[in-house]
Amino acid sequence: MEKKENKKLIPPSSLKEEDEKHKLILRQMETLGKIGHWEVDFVKQTLHWSEGVFYILEMDPSAMPVDLEKGFLSVHPDDRERAVKHMQDVLETGIKYDLECRLITTTGKIIFVHSLADVIRGEKNEPLQIVGIFQDITEQREAYQNLLLKELRLSTILKSEPECVKVVSPEGILIEMNPAGLQMIEADHPEEALGQKVENLVFPEDLVFYQSLHKNALQGIQSSARFRIIGLKGTKRWMESTAVPLTNQLGEITSVLSVTRDISEKVSAEENLIRIKKNQEALINGTSDLIWSLDSNYRLIAANQAFLDVMGFLLGVVAKEGDSVLILNQGEAFYEKWKGYYERGLSGETFKTYERFLSPITGKEEHREVFFNPIRNTNQEITGLACFSKDITDLMLKRMELVSSERRYRALVENGVDVIAILSAEGFAKYVSPSITKVLGYSEKEAMEMNLFDFLHPDDVPKIKERLEEVITLPEGNSLPSHNFRVKHQNGSWRWMESTITNLMDDESIGGIVDNFHDVTERVVQITAIQTQNEKLKAIAWTQSHVVRNPLAKLMGIVDLIKTGTLSPTEERKSLDHLIESAKELDEIIQDIVLKSQRVIVP
Repeated sequence: MEKKENKKLIPPSSLKEEDEKHKLILRQMETLGKIGHWEVDFVKQTLHWSEGVFYILEMDPSAMPVDLEKGFLSVHPDDRERAVKHMQDVLETGIKYDLECRLITTTGKIIFVHSLADVIRGEKNEPLQIVGIFQDITEQREAYQNLLLKELRLSTILKSEPECVKVVSPEGILIEMNPAGLQMIEADHPEEALGQKVENLVFPEDLVFYQSLHKNALQGIQSSARFRIIGLKGTKRWMESTAVPLTNQLGEITSVLSVTRDISEKVSAEENLIRIKKNQEALINGTSDLIWSLDSNYRLIAANQAFLDVMGFLLGVVAKEGDSVLILNQGEAFYEKWKGYYERGLSGETFKTYERFLSPITGKEEHREVFFNPIRNTNQEITGLACFSKDITDLMLKRMELVSSERRYRALVENGVDVIAILSAEGFAKYVSPSITKVLGYSEKEAMEMNLFDFLHPDDVPKIKERLEEVITLPEGNSLPSHNFRVKHQNGSWRWMESTITNLMDDESIGGIVDNFHDVTERVVQITAIQTQNEKLKAIAWTQSHVVRNPLAKLMGIVDLIKTGTLSPTEERKSLDHLIESAKELDEIIQDIVLKSQRVIVP
């Protein structure tokens, strides 16, 4: 039975009957849009490509007809299986043919195409033909990929950007914010911040600055502002933000983009700098020292109030910046001297001078050190001079007092009866006062070359060693009690010295044990003689006390007997006679004691 012809089929040959004008238009459309159409006849197992397909695949249109196998071979190997599978799914399940894949041209170039097709089916729903088109979307795909790369790059930059980058709606609602911004406002998750009003984070006192910034951006004006914020966890920060408008394709402002950075440290540093500057100004203007600077034309650049007061007094008018520092009305000598100083400084010399003069303001004598330092620019060119005049009047007065005091001290040391020596812990002399010659006969040079133990009495050596070891254990400035010892005089005699030693080992100006000693030989001899006399007197008193006791005991016994009243007149008379005899005996003993004590004479 002969099959009935399906009137829905569109034979490829029908294109040849179309008007040449339509062919030309179709060809131009395909070329312009980089489009080609194709047909597959499943009944005849044929494949038809339009000229646009050949051009896309860089093939010669005369290569028609092509078969199905060759058509699939033009698909990129990595996409071929997916293309076959998609064709099968379209034919078997009836889904729409919609495929993006890569093709390989005859020159080996890889292109991306997007293909759409419709399936023509028979009465039994069997596929008879599939007619479709595809478009070369390589440029679009590359543009899309480039856009993705740019977006990825921009996203990476924003994520790594240390400053806060945010997008805010015209109503002030936070739309987007990078991680650095979230960290600044102390948001642990984007959800804590996105959708919230930015104004809620701004210090109430600074809200006007933020609002002005946002308003300017919505009007198309780029601007910057400083304001403080309070983070979600309470941290206060100073922020500096620059805002610009964001527009859509029609140029309408849809939101505000701003870049904000934390300037808390900068503000703190600025405030500290302002404090320092104010303190410096207070210090500079609160001192009697004169501070000023001048340019290469001798014009005053800057000065503290003390200098302006002096300069104004000399000029007779109020001094100000820009005035010449060369003053003519104080005489030619004054003018030439200071001009010479300034010329030396402007020539590159750094130096100081000493000035002694009567103050024109107070009329009192002043002493000053004046310092001159060239001012150089970044090219090391001298552009001016910085000057500093330091008041050293008090210092000079104290120095003169010190010189006078030193002279008095030296006179006392050189002419005094005490010897002052500075010793090391081993007894070596680091200094000996000139009075050593008066006390022990040695010259200063001889004493400096000797050790303490060289002229110390052998019996006193152990004790002196012990004292030197003990004194260095005392705190600085503390002394041991005075002690007597014997030293050999230059003439060979032994002299007694009374010494007090002080620990000044750690004193930078002394660095040793200070020994103050003087001659006490006569006193020691006198004390020794007195002690000897006392011993003799003790011996006499002890001996005579026994002799005195005998007559004294008789006297006391006779008196006690008479007091009883039991004696006869004769016995009482005899007792009185014994009493007189004992008294005479006692008187003789006393006279003997006096004579013996008179024989003990102090030398």
